[in-house]
Amino acid sequence: MGFFRAIGRFFARLFGLGEGALNNAGDKMLTANESTIRAQFRKVREDLLKNHTTVRNAVANLMAINEEKKNETEELNKKLKELETKKIGAVRKFKETNDVKYQDLFKEFSVQLQKATESISLNKTFIEQNSSNIEKYKSQLVMLQTRIEELKSQEAQAVADITSSRQITKLNELLSGLSTDVNMQGLEAIDEARKKALANAKLSTELSQTSKSAIDDELLAAGSDIDEEFAKMLAAEEQKMTANTEERNI
Repeated sequence: MGFFRAIGRFFARLFGLGEGALNNAGDKMLTANESTIRAQFRKVREDLLKNHTTVRNAVANLMAINEEKKNETEELNKKLKELETKKIGAVRKFKETNDVKYQDLFKEFSVQLQKATESISLNKTFIEQNSSNIEKYKSQLVMLQTRIEELKSQEAQAVADITSSRQITKLNELLSGLSTDVNMQGLEAIDEARKKALANAKLSTELSQTSKSAIDDELLAAGSDIDEEFAKMLAAEEQKMTANTEERNI
């Protein structure tokens, strides 16, 4: 029965073939173009179809073997009836003739009858198990056929998804680049120029105010000296006039 286990293992590998091949190619597909993606799906589909054909032929052979065993069992059943009849005939002939050869024939028919019965039992067990496996393999073949058909729509969906995702990624990168590399740099330059302009204006105002204050202080200082001199001269003149008046009065 190792043959059935071998087929079972083969089916396990077979059903994992498509999914595993596509998963292994997943990373490559992310950067592949449409023709590469379709080529990968086509390769997986061709491998599955090839293995589907191999397994289908193996299942067909199992069905043929089953039919052979059924036909063999039918022939053995006919032989059983003949042997039973011959055994009865050998007993009757021995009773009539008392010839030992009929006794020997009876023994030979009994051995053949036992072997035929064992063969029928083995065939029955084989047919039952084989029929069960055949139905299981047929169901798996239908599932595999469905999987192959699904690859067509999966291929179209994968191409659409990867292509659109790649486009979205490019658009996001473009928008991200525009917002940081272009717009923000422009705004930062404008903001820097504004700060410099404000600083220059503030410095100019401060310098202007400092210069004007210095001139005003200088003029005020100069004006203060003249007033002081004028007051001194006025006082001197008043003293002279007072002295002259006193002299005349004397």
